[in-house]
Amino acid sequence: MVFLRILVVEDEFSLADIIASKLRKEKYNVDISLDGISGLDNALSGVYDLIILDIMLPKINGIEILKEIKNNNIDTKVIMLTAKSSLDDKLIGFENGANDYITKPFHMEELIARVNVQLRNNEKNINKDILKF
Repeated sequence: MVFLRILVVEDEFSLADIIASKLRKEKYNVDISLDGISGLDNALSGVYDLIILDIMLPKINGIEILKEIKNNNIDTKVIMLTAKSSLDDKLIGFENGANDYITKPFHMEELIARVNVQLRNNEKNINKDILKF
């Protein structure tokens, strides 16, 4: 069984912890970064299958992190999870490479469903690399 890796970049620890706990129950490996600098460092490692990324972070904002991920050709799916809910904010997220955009407040079941949809293609690609005799 393949365990997919998720990075949650969220400065509100209690929210990040709840999201991580729910995702772990879904059998994902989850790491948390609580500020933009550690979030960027972890994102640039390229080891994550998906990043859940807040925009309003201390030190470096989520849009800058998203730009760096794409500038470094890291092929990780990114779901923006933020209180910034205007159409312009959403368009900026998508224009900079976000795969999905969820506004706070949100339903945890919806977040889990969107994570599963984004990662479904990763599982198919992983299974292509397995040789069967």
